[in-house]
Amino acid sequence: RHDHGCGLVACEHTVDGLTAQDYRNFALVREYEIARGSRRSYDYQWNRWREWADDRRVESMPANPLHVKAYLIDRMLTHGHKPATLRAAAAAISHIHRENRLDDPCANDGVRMALSATGRMMKWKQKQAPPLTEEVFWKIIPVACIPRVGRGGSMERSETALVRGHADIAFIGLMRDCLLRVGEASEAAWGDVERSPDGSGTLWIPESKTDQEGEGDVGYISSATMTFLDAMRGPDVAPGDRIIGLMPNQISRRIKSAALAAGLAEDFSGHSPRVGMTVDLARSGTSDTRLMNAGRWKSPSMPAHYIRREVAKRNAVAEYYNPDIADRPES
Repeated sequence: RHDHGCGLVACEHTVDGLTAQDYRNFALVREYEIARGSRRSYDYQWNRWREWADDRRVESMPANPLHVKAYLIDRMLTHGHKPATLRAAAAAISHIHRENRLDDPCANDGVRMALSATGRMMKWKQKQAPPLTEEVFWKIIPVACIPRVGRGGSMERSETALVRGHADIAFIGLMRDCLLRVGEASEAAWGDVERSPDGSGTLWIPESKTDQEGEGDVGYISSATMTFLDAMRGPDVAPGDRIIGLMPNQISRRIKSAALAAGLAEDFSGHSPRVGMTVDLARSGTSDTRLMNAGRWKSPSMPAHYIRREVAKRNAVAEYYNPDIADRPES
């Protein structure tokens, strides 16, 4: 056994014909067997499970399926966590048990039925994050650098608010332009940004949820967003430094706070910039194929889910009441 932290333990059995170097190679490749963002998510979710198990004085590994079931239900009822979050927690527990050659407690019928039940209790369909469209973004920008009351209850200093505000504007703009998932945004590094002669730029996206082979993709960055990035970039930034430097849940909190400061709803999240740009593109008449390409989707079902309200505003009933809709670009 070799402890890699966070419960990730390699348990290779000695096999005839394998050398010590073979086992070192196994350990090297293991770090790349899943996407980097997935690994970070597993680490985070595993630590939450381990803390819960420690509080209950039960084993986190190997886990009793009933304990896992109680844990998942507790997170839903006590903390209001949504089915997708609970599935991510179960996936982390499953992965680490399998990696340690242990029975997967989440394969238990009771755990699987509990996950299904939580989905039904939450009425299956999670509320879609409100779109952070261009219109919304321009409501956030003018107030982004105004001092706010922090989580500790004290007012920000003007200098702190200026730095935080420039960062908020920059990373929201980057997430919109490149239709970044919150995990992709968290991983983006300064060395992945390349400036173009016209002032715009591109972002290399090395991996994503739909790119498990790690082939990577490139997103477009507008000249305005490049200006915002320049405003937040410090003098001693190294290529490997992350642009935002926050975990996905922290990014979501910052976006929610930025929206609240602009007098907007409180349910904006880390997913809102991606949804917002999808809606903006649909309104401009972008085809399904180009939407899929911009958002790195493998099928049209997800962008269609994001823009269904826009589609409804152009359907036969909408056209019946507003005949001029027929002359507008198709989304």
